[in-house]
This record gives sequence, C-alpha cells and structure tokens, in this order.
Amino acid sequence: MNNEINIFEVYEFLPGLNCKSCGENTCMAFAEKLIKGQKTIAACAPLRDNIYKERKEELLELLRSANEAKLNC
Repeated sequence: MNNEINIFEVYEFLPGLNCKSCGENTCMAFAEKLIKGQKTIAACAPLRDNIYKERKEELLELLRSANEAKLNC
C-alpha cells in the first residue's frame, strides 16, 4: 500500500491564490516544497486567515498522516 501523498492532494487544500507570500511562484510549487519538507504551512500567509481555517486543519492532518506512515515503514 502506498501511503505517500502527491502534490495534487496537498494542492487541493491550498488557497490557490499564487500570491507568492511563501516565496514560491505558485501554490503548486509550494505544495511540492511542503511534501519534501522544504517549507512549512506557516509560510503560506493566506492559510492564517480564518476563511481557510478548515483547509489548514485538513492539510495539517494529511501531512501528519504521511509523516507517520513514513516513520512506520
């Protein structure tokens, strides 16, 4: 069973604004960096806004689950 997350799973929880506040040109690039552990969710300024609270929580859970799966291999 493959427990790795892919870029599209992460991207669907991001605001999709491509605002560059995280230092990346697109949310897709930011999603890739999140998966690789090169960025943290805190780098995404829009995710700090209450309108994205639910997305942020779901994204955190997705990333936690993926990290736990890696540790249990």
